[in-house]
Amino acid sequence: GRQHSTRRAAASMLAAGARAHLAVGSSLARRTAHLARGAPARAPRRLAARAMAEDAEPADDSALRTGTCFCGAVRVEARGEPMVVSICHCVNCRKLSGAPFSAQALFDGAKVSVHRASPSAEKGAVDDRRPDVTGFESSARVERFRCSMCASPVYATLAKGKTCVVPLAILDAHPDLPRLRPSHHMYYASRVLDAADDLPKFVASSGRNARRWTSEADDAPREEV
Repeated sequence: GRQHSTRRAAASMLAAGARAHLAVGSSLARRTAHLARGAPARAPRRLAARAMAEDAEPADDSALRTGTCFCGAVRVEARGEPMVVSICHCVNCRKLSGAPFSAQALFDGAKVSVHRASPSAEKGAVDDRRPDVTGFESSARVERFRCSMCASPVYATLAKGKTCVVPLAILDAHPDLPRLRPSHHMYYASRVLDAADDLPKFVASSGRNARRWTSEADDAPREEV
């Protein structure tokens, strides 16, 4: 009797573990597929960065900015004006972009879509198939995606896709739209190149508890992502 009871308890535990494993796997699969299609259609409850709140434009979805990777296989479309345009000097952005800093526009995740470019002769045509991108989590709550063919960085998501980050480097020229202008520097204490401009500069993140950079900050321990 005791042996039978033990076997039954063990079987029950194994079944519970299998169910939990399947649930986790299913959740990860759904999340990966969703990220590959672009950012989730859920807007952030509030803008985390102080600079965002100060510089956000009135909602206007009429503007459409497009861009592609180097080989043209992946096409990004961003509708409306970005919440903010920033310049980041953090180690991750520098090493992953191959540049002394990166410049990017932050959009509501629901307003950015990522497509596989169509071989059609029509300019801007897109394919119904999922875009061929690879992604990874470069830091907490930050996932970056690149074209699988040419390795160009094409977009990133913050906070599980609530915000979508589009590198300015991949955007096409849009003479009919206002030119995007950065509003601040982030992680300026980690810079490898000085920026001689009058934009606000933050030691690290530009969030609500952000600390403005001064020359004295260069002598303090550096904060990284």
